[in-house]
Amino acid sequence: MSEIKEFIDLLEEKKSKITVNLERPIYVQPEDRISYRAHRILIVLGSLNTKNGLSKEVVACVDFLLRNPVYQRSFILQYFDGQKNILKKLKSHRQTSDIVDSDRNIVQYKSVPWDLRFNDMFLYLLVRDWVSFIGFKANLRAILTEKGNEYFQKASDIFPQELNFLDLFGSRVTEEKAIRIITEVIPNTYWNQQ
Repeated sequence: MSEIKEFIDLLEEKKSKITVNLERPIYVQPEDRISYRAHRILIVLGSLNTKNGLSKEVVACVDFLLRNPVYQRSFILQYFDGQKNILKKLKSHRQTSDIVDSDRNIVQYKSVPWDLRFNDMFLYLLVRDWVSFIGFKANLRAILTEKGNEYFQKASDIFPQELNFLDLFGSRVTEEKAIRIITEVIPNTYWNQQ
């Protein structure tokens, strides 16, 4: 106890004020970390990667679904509408209630739900040589490199719920359809309920 008293005396000599912050501490959530989000993009690219890669827009849409699991069921219903195996797909999509935490303060977006940090996330992947970009500026597509594919195999155990959802689509997703559902159908449904 004497060490604490000495410390307080030292602070008082320097005329420093002692304050105690009784505010609730701010915890950094995994969603706030660039490395966590970049790894999830790696999982998206590894699961849905085709020889032509994926557009940044569809990666943003799928990432939105992975960040907000409450919209996944609605997306599955819309995406597989009219297919005979839709009930099987819904049944195989396991979703635990303790993980589902909907963002109640979601901002209405008019196009792809783009997060400005995506540029940093893609840069994070690019400098590690896990992803490369093909195509032209108007049609730039992300694709896993050989090194990125090896890393995807190792990192895939970290994201079981995400892989469960992504496995429903096989190795490819119809980009136009996915973007339309995310940018039109889900927002209209969500904001009409409010």
